[in-house]
Amino acid sequence: MADWHLWLPPALGKQRFRYYTAGHLVSVIGGWIQQVALAWLVFRLTNSFFLLGFTGFLLNIFYLLLGPAAGIAADRMPRLPLLILIDVVLATCSLLLALMVLLGVDNINAYLAVAAMIGVANAFEMPVRQTLIKDIVEDRAVISSALGVSAMVFNLGRMIGPSIAGVMLVYVSEAWCFILNALSYTAIIGALLAMRLPRASAPAATGTQPAGLRANLSVLLSFPAVRYLLPTVVAIGLFATPYVPLMPSIVAHFFDGQSSTLGILMSAAGIGALGSATYLSLQPAYGRQIRLLSISPLAVGLVLVAFAWSRILPLSMLLLMGLGASALIAVNATNALLQQSVPEAWRGRVIALYSMSFAGTAPIGGVLAGFLAERMGLTATLTMNGSLIIAAGLFGRWRLHNHPEALRGLMR
Repeated sequence: MADWHLWLPPALGKQRFRYYTAGHLVSVIGGWIQQVALAWLVFRLTNSFFLLGFTGFLLNIFYLLLGPAAGIAADRMPRLPLLILIDVVLATCSLLLALMVLLGVDNINAYLAVAAMIGVANAFEMPVRQTLIKDIVEDRAVISSALGVSAMVFNLGRMIGPSIAGVMLVYVSEAWCFILNALSYTAIIGALLAMRLPRASAPAATGTQPAGLRANLSVLLSFPAVRYLLPTVVAIGLFATPYVPLMPSIVAHFFDGQSSTLGILMSAAGIGALGSATYLSLQPAYGRQIRLLSISPLAVGLVLVAFAWSRILPLSMLLLMGLGASALIAVNATNALLQQSVPEAWRGRVIALYSMSFAGTAPIGGVLAGFLAERMGLTATLTMNGSLIIAAGLFGRWRLHNHPEALRGLMR
């Protein structure tokens, strides 16, 4: 009985992280319920694919626009109170959406404004929450495991949340989905309070800090993990993630155009990502992460190229499983090495730069891929994107293996 935790990922051996994981899972499920409901609401009110895409753009572009400010906030403000405040803001936005639906508001601009508010809050939430993980586990050696568990939670939420939203939207209005998401924030806020983090672990780093964006960027680029790992993450954000918004067109042009086929393919990618997240949650070793990073971007590019030419549904499902698995390994292993190798005083800004590199570039990549697909075709666009990822992965691997001082910097 006393050794039951030995079967869990190392991070879940920490009681505080178990509290965090339980609360975060509830919150992530609520977030996916809201995301599906908001998309459904926008399309129901406007019947516009453009506004549907623009809503997603508003929810993600602020990772790029506000990344520097979010990173500074994560490093210079008390993280625990700041994260709770952000969660309260996000819950308030959900209640505002619910109120507008219940009052019969049909002005799409009002919903877009709230979507922008959610995007701004999420841009601050990610670096604050991720930098707090080290304070929760209190052990750099298990940060990789903790991030793997967090990825498992995200992908479980991606599977469970939309299913719940689909059932709810059949019987009730979108308002109740928004209310349910607002309530889900009580779980993560309660978990954060129940952990009773030491007061010293919550405030950001102190001491002399450079002023100005250029001075901060100069210091950030001095870290090997930033210089040698983030360019590949940018390539994955720009060229791999666009397959998601293109998926309805892919299903229509490559397969039978049925919504069930779309669901099967998206689920395949989710299963692959969940499997690799489970694997990462059991891997605390630095060396293993570096080896994974030398291979995974190449796998992402190769699988994407193969998927571009596949017209056999079972094969495409397997390829998407591989794409979801390899992409998650690439970005999560990078995140782990960033958090393990940079000084405490800079973790918030480094993680903000990471979110800018991946989540912030994704909407730009989606717009670019859509533009090219209309002119070059889907197959050519996906093939080009996959080839660019392979090139970025090979270049990154060459740089890392030809600069041993960078490897030593990642291992410290």
